[in-house]
Amino acid sequence: MADRGSKTPETVLSGGRHLRRVANPARQALYDDEVRKLIRTAQDVMVGKGRTEVPTVAEIVRAAGMTNQAFYRHFRSRDDVIVATYEQGLLTLHSYLEHRVSKYTEVRERIQAWIDGVLAQIEDTRLSEVSAVILWNVGQVARDKSEIEPVGHIRILGLLDSVLADAGVVDHERTALFVQTLVLGMTTRYHENGTVPTAAERAHLLRFCLGGIGIA
Repeated sequence: MADRGSKTPETVLSGGRHLRRVANPARQALYDDEVRKLIRTAQDVMVGKGRTEVPTVAEIVRAAGMTNQAFYRHFRSRDDVIVATYEQGLLTLHSYLEHRVSKYTEVRERIQAWIDGVLAQIEDTRLSEVSAVILWNVGQVARDKSEIEPVGHIRILGLLDSVLADAGVVDHERTALFVQTLVLGMTTRYHENGTVPTAAERAHLLRFCLGGIGIA
């Protein structure tokens, strides 16, 4: 999950439907800063513990230098802040991909920028390890019980869909879904095997996707 890009990622909606955030702009800005700090700290604590033990609310709050009251103002539980950390990483990846894609005008180059940006997450050793730790923690919690909105993959898919729609690709929504499923699936496979794609594999993946989309 990327921590790069030219934009500040959008804040994940904290807590859930039962937690109402104050609409006052000044207070909202303060709350958003608290959420970012809690998510950033939760990630740091998870990385420090590795893939051995899920952090507690007390550990996250202590490391953030915040109070329990501040934590529960935004999140119902430790599980929710872990899921929010995962979603924030995906939103950061979306911002990074958006920045890469915006550099190009030709559809082939834009699709390649999107694919290369996704693969870059496993080619950076530090990012790969952070992602592995976060994914391990998400796997230990009751994600299906979380009210954190699963917006990350939707935004990433939406970016690819917009590229294909702009290019006039027929059935662009379904095509984007197929391409994203393939690329993310291969990324997971490389990640689990502890390998990175070779230049030949990257080129083949791009050709395969372009062929499926119908772009020479």
